Amino acid sequence: MDRFAPALLAVTGGGLIAAQAPINARLKIMVGSPLLAAGVSFAIGTLLLGIAVLMTSGQGGVTALGGGPWWAYLGGLCGAVLVTATLIATPRLGVTSTFVAVIVGQVAIAAIIDRFGLFGVAARGFTPTRVAAIGLLAVSLLLLLRE
Repeated sequence: MDRFAPALLAVTGGGLIAAQAPINARLKIMVGSPLLAAGVSFAIGTLLLGIAVLMTSGQGGVTALGGGPWWAYLGGLCGAVLVTATLIATPRLGVTSTFVAVIVGQVAIAAIIDRFGLFGVAARGFTPTRVAAIGLLAVSLLLLLRE
């Protein structure tokens, strides 16, 4: 049961990302620029996160900023690329194909991160099950792109 709550949270986050793509695609139509639409999306998210930090007394402490490895600060870059890519792809591919493509990329890179223990995570080897799962995801994307 200790894995259920984090999995449910991840499923919820994934679902909201799926909703975010058509929402941001509509914003892109309104403002006429994928980068401006992504910027507006991130500005609103940053504002809401700032309020949440203030409401939780800044748990973790701002004083820790600047420490740690350089790559620990690249999460925003990853999110910016994801948001921009999905708001460009969604009108062309549809939400389902876009997110199957996103999931294929996520799972493939996640498997590499796990395999080599990158970014401080425990290493977990490639198994036939993992390789088959990634292969099936890739096949599903190919099938959707043929529609």
